[in-house]
Amino acid sequence: MAIILLIAYFVKPVVSSFSEITDTLSKVNRNLDLLNKDLEASKSDRQSMHDELRKHDEKLDSHSEKLVAHDEQLKTLFKER
Repeated sequence: MAIILLIAYFVKPVVSSFSEITDTLSKVNRNLDLLNKDLEASKSDRQSMHDELRKHDEKLDSHSEKLVAHDEQLKTLFKER
């Protein structure tokens, strides 16, 4: 009987520690899942911002080319006069 009580005395803290570790790990796992979802949403937002920036960049390039063409036309007009 004494051996069983001695084993129970040493096993109970170990089992309770494992239980607490398991609970903590499940909480950490849940938090990691939430963080992964947030990262995916952030990645999607960044991708859409980069797409918009690319479109604006293309528009700026187009307007810059038109500006150069108009500048050349103005120079030609003033040379004719």
